[in-house]
Amino acid sequence: METLYRVLFLLLKCPNMKLKKLPWVHMLSAIMVYALVVVSYFLITRGIIYNVIVEPPSIGYMTDKHGHQRPVAFLAYRVNGQYIMEGLISSFLFRMGSLGFIILDQSNAPNIPKRNRFLLFIGFVCVLLSFFYG
Repeated sequence: METLYRVLFLLLKCPNMKLKKLPWVHMLSAIMVYALVVVSYFLITRGIIYNVIVEPPSIGYMTDKHGHQRPVAFLAYRVNGQYIMEGLISSFLFRMGSLGFIILDQSNAPNIPKRNRFLLFIGFVCVLLSFFYG
């Protein structure tokens, strides 16, 4: 493999460029990177690409036996379809479950006092709610 690279760089010559770092570009903080990852996770799991391409309605309506229109948030009888509200709800529940696991991990840290372990309960509730409602 190294001989292949050697032959490639004998044929090609790298340009002699002197690039300088722009003064207004700086390293992002860890919390900013985490926030960008969370926002992109939320957008991808809610189906933003599907919503942009297909342009589904935000909610649907179903007629009950009395002839009244009732709003529904989940698209029935179509596996590959969704309403916008369905994507938002499922993405929120995914995020709530992952946040519950993060809280559970942080509440078990050694520097947390025993009486402040109510975070353990909050994390457990977040995980359970996202599991049973998601």
